[in-house]
Amino acid sequence: MQISDHYRAFEKKTVIAVTNNEKARLLSAEGREIDEVEVIETPDNAPVERAMSKHGQGEADFDAMKLHRLKELYSALADRLRQMLDHEGYAAAIVCVPEVNKNTFSDHLPGDMQTKISEVIPKNLASMDIPHIVRILLEG
Repeated sequence: MQISDHYRAFEKKTVIAVTNNEKARLLSAEGREIDEVEVIETPDNAPVERAMSKHGQGEADFDAMKLHRLKELYSALADRLRQMLDHEGYAAAIVCVPEVNKNTFSDHLPGDMQTKISEVIPKNLASMDIPHIVRILLEG
């Protein structure tokens, strides 16, 4: 997709990751071109030992499952961003994380990746189409 002349172009090759609780969509932006290049999805279920209550018996601990799934998603995202920044010619990374998950994202991001990510934006944009994502990022 080509962005309008109304907006500034991306000066350097940038990966934009937009996340929600279930997936991360990776967009490649360079100049006025923006395209979705990949989707990373969380695993369907947390391992059983993580899903059980604190004593390993009884009902599943859904908060623990949600946190575990977020950790898995953010770990996979960090690994993929590292690959893109180190080996695929990307010069910058912008990550959009739902505001409620911003601290979880930061807490589980490896230290070297914290310095490589240009900006973390507390917005849930993963369900939007690319033109809306671009408009929000470039106007905001």
